[in-house]
Amino acid sequence: MQRHSLSSDVTIHTHACGEGGIFVNAYLVETKAGVVAIDATLTETESKRLRAEVDGLGKPLLAVLVTHPHPDHVAGITNLVAGGAAPIVATQPVLDLMRKLEEPKRQQWTPVFGAEWVQRWTYPNTVAASGQRLTFDGVTYSVLDLGPGGDSEANSVWFIDGEGGAKATAFLGDVVFDGTHSYVADGHLLAWLGNLARLERLCDGMQVVFPGHGAAGAPRPLFARQRDYLLALASHVQELAAGRLTLTEADKKQLEERMTALYPGAGLTFLIAMNGDPIARELNGGG
Repeated sequence: MQRHSLSSDVTIHTHACGEGGIFVNAYLVETKAGVVAIDATLTETESKRLRAEVDGLGKPLLAVLVTHPHPDHVAGITNLVAGGAAPIVATQPVLDLMRKLEEPKRQQWTPVFGAEWVQRWTYPNTVAASGQRLTFDGVTYSVLDLGPGGDSEANSVWFIDGEGGAKATAFLGDVVFDGTHSYVADGHLLAWLGNLARLERLCDGMQVVFPGHGAAGAPRPLFARQRDYLLALASHVQELAAGRLTLTEADKKQLEERMTALYPGAGLTFLIAMNGDPIARELNGGG
């Protein structure tokens, strides 16, 4: 795992999954007396590995903080908590959407993932309001409910608060992808761009922030690359749609060719075509 030392008492470990785990990140915040996890990976194998990494630190799991309800961030909670009593914390919109998604996602993806799909999710047992602060082992976390405008219809960002109430770092969830193509099939592209601008202001001055997919880094370049990606994707969809609310299969193939040429080597290319129709509907007045 990659490690970042936020202070002498706080180390952030990155559990970065490979292609089979949708290149998703989960994070372990290690302090003197415990570990706080942010998100929990997708598959049986990866979530058990994440739990083994907690055990390897030799400290109790104090809490799990959830950024948003997509399976690659929440399905592994079941194995991560391993029947323990740690609080699992999310905003109410994240919890509500997680409950809505579990069954359709199970039906959609079990044929693809087989035994790797976590068949029974474990839900947050603690609801946090936007702006609420929670302290574990002397480290204070706060949550911002962003609403739609990341890759989900319910997005939140978790911060570690520094001295004097300043924010020390942020766990961005899927408001930022880096090194992979983005999932925009839930729509809300314009809200996503607005949330990027909002977070860029809130994260100004931070040394490092932690995205849902891709390497941790300085906030401004990460936000700029995500913004450029969304604008490029939107411009190509708009051109190919030519005022229509949907793309043809030929259009979607062309969209994939254009975006893979712009971002050679980026993972999750299967997402590109999925994004076409939702973006076309949003840009061309289809709701």
